[in-house]
Amino acid sequence: MVTLATLRAVNPDEFEEAADGYHAVSNAASTAKDRLANEIIARTMPAPGGGGDATGLVGEAASAARRRLERLGENLHYTQVECGLVRATLNGFAADLRAAKKKLDAALDDAASAGLTVNSDGSVTFPAAGEKVDGKTPEGGTAVSYEDAAANGLADQAAHLDPNPKHAVAKDCADRIAQALKEATEADQTWAPKLRELKAQNDLTVSSADWADVHGDQEAVQEVAGAYLDPKDIPEGKSPKENAAWWNGLTPDEKADYTALYPASIGALDGIPSDVRDEANRAVLAQTRGDYETRLTAIPPTPALYAQPGQSEQTDWRERAAKVQEWEDKYGDEHERLTKALKGMEAIEDRFDSTGVQGLPEAYLLKFIPEADGRVVIANGNPDTADHTAVYVPGTGSELSKVEGDIKRVNSLWGASAPMASGENVSTIMWMDYDAPDSVVKDAPFSHYAHDGSEGFAKFMNGVHESNTTDSGGHYTTVGHSYGTTLIGATARLHDLQADDIVLAGSPGVEVGKASEMDVPKGHVWNQEAEGDAVPDIGRWSHGGEQWEYEGGVRIVPSDEIFGANQMSTDTHGHSDYWKEDSESLLNQAAVVTGNYDRVTLEE
Repeated sequence: MVTLATLRAVNPDEFEEAADGYHAVSNAASTAKDRLANEIIARTMPAPGGGGDATGLVGEAASAARRRLERLGENLHYTQVECGLVRATLNGFAADLRAAKKKLDAALDDAASAGLTVNSDGSVTFPAAGEKVDGKTPEGGTAVSYEDAAANGLADQAAHLDPNPKHAVAKDCADRIAQALKEATEADQTWAPKLRELKAQNDLTVSSADWADVHGDQEAVQEVAGAYLDPKDIPEGKSPKENAAWWNGLTPDEKADYTALYPASIGALDGIPSDVRDEANRAVLAQTRGDYETRLTAIPPTPALYAQPGQSEQTDWRERAAKVQEWEDKYGDEHERLTKALKGMEAIEDRFDSTGVQGLPEAYLLKFIPEADGRVVIANGNPDTADHTAVYVPGTGSELSKVEGDIKRVNSLWGASAPMASGENVSTIMWMDYDAPDSVVKDAPFSHYAHDGSEGFAKFMNGVHESNTTDSGGHYTTVGHSYGTTLIGATARLHDLQADDIVLAGSPGVEVGKASEMDVPKGHVWNQEAEGDAVPDIGRWSHGGEQWEYEGGVRIVPSDEIFGANQMSTDTHGHSDYWKEDSESLLNQAAVVTGNYDRVTLEE
C-alpha cells in the first residue's frame, strides 16, 4: 500500500526523465543499427556474381566479419524495440501516478484552506466549529475513510449530520486522500510487474525466442496501457488525411509510445511518415519471424518413409507410411504455412541487407501482415522525399512466400530510373496489399479480387501524396503487371487514383475501353505487350473494357490501338520479363517514371 508520505514525496517527472533516458538509448540503438546496415555492412558486400569490387570484400574472413556485424545489428534492433517498451511503461506509470498525486494535492490544499490537519495515516482532524448548541460550540474530531463501503457510508452520514460543518469537509478530504492512495497503489501494482517482465536475458545473443517474447511483452503492457494510450484512438478505416491529422496531433512522447506498443496498427496507417511506418513494421517482422521460427522448431521432424541405416529391412513399410501420414495430418499444413511465410520474410530481410549494393537506397517497410497469403509493401528510397514515385502492383499468384521476385522487379526499376532522374530522388514501391488470385485458371478470370483491393490501393496512393514533403508534391506513376493492371483499372474506375502516369505490362484488361477513362491526364497511359505474351488476348474475355459505339461492345484491352494508350516498344519475350536488366522494356518504364517522356520509344 502506498503511504501518504510516499505519495506526497514522489515526483512523477523523475519517471518520465527515466523514460526519456530509455528513449535516448532506443534512438541511439536505432541510429547505430541503420548506420551499421546502410554504411558499414553495405560497403563490405561483394559485387553481384561473387566477385569483389572497389568497396566489396570477399573471402572467409570477410564473411565471418559480416556475420558478426549482422548479429550486432540484431542486438541493436532488439535494444531499440525493448527500450521503447520500457519507455512506454515508465510513461504509463508516471501518467497514472501523476493523476493520483494531483487528486492528493487537491485534497491536501482544500484541507489546509479549511483549517484542517491531515494525519500521517490519511485521517483528517477538524477543530471545534459551527453554531453553539446548548451554549457549546460543536466539538472537533477526526474523520476517517473506511475501505468497507457500508462502514464508510455510515461515517459519511454521521459527518453530514454533525452540527460541526468542518466534519463533513474533513470526511470529504479523507475520502479523496484515501482514493488517491488507492489509485497510486493500483498504479504501482499494475505497472511494476510489467516493468520487471521487460528484463532481458543476460547474454549477447538475440534468439528467435527472444523476438517471440517481445510480442508477449507488448501484449502485457497493452493490457494496462488503456488509460494512458487507448488503442481505440488509433484511426481505423479513416482517410490518409485523417490519419495524418491524428498523428500530427500527438505529442512526441505519444508518437514514440504508440509506435512501441502498437506497431502493427501504426505501421498500417497510410498518410503518416514512412520512417515511422518502417520502424513499426520492422519490429512486427522481427517479432513474427522469431515466433514462426520458434513454432517451426517445435514441430517434430518428418518420420522417414524408407528404412534408415541400421534399421531392419523387415520393418513394415506400411507402419512407416502410417507414421508419415499421421505427421502430415497433425503438422503438415502448419509446417508448410510457417515454412512459406519464413521464406518471404527472409526475402524481405535480404532486401534490407542489399542496401548500398549497386547504389540501392535504404528500404522502407510500409506494411507487413503475415497471415493468410501475406501482405507486404516495401519501398526503395523514402517516398516522403521522392520527386518521382513508382508504385508497382503484382498480379496473379502474388503472396509472401514469392515476394522475392517482385522485390527484384522494383529494385530493377529503381536501378533504371535513378540515372534518368537528373539528381532528383526516386522511390519505387512494391505494393502487395491485396488478395491476388491464386490460380490463373480458377481465380484470375474473376474481377472481385481487383474490386476488393481497389479501395486499399486508392488509400495508399492518397497516403503517399499526403506524406510527401517535396515542394512540388511529387510525380506519381502506377505500374501494373498482369492482374495488377486490372486492379489499377478498377481503382481508376471506382475511386480517385491520384496518379500522373499509368504503365501497364501484359494486361488482361482494365475493365474500361478507353485510356481516357483511366483517371490520369490525356496521353499518360502507357502499355507494353511483349512478343509471346498470351495474357492480353486470353484475358480480354474476362477483364476487357467496352466501347459501345464500336460493334456493340467488343472486348478491348490496353494493347488494342482503339484503347488509346501509348504503345511502348518492348525487346523482351513472354509474360514475365518486362523488368529484365538493361532491356528496352525496362528503360521505357523508367523514362515514364522520371517524366522523361521524350526518351520513351514507341511501337512503329
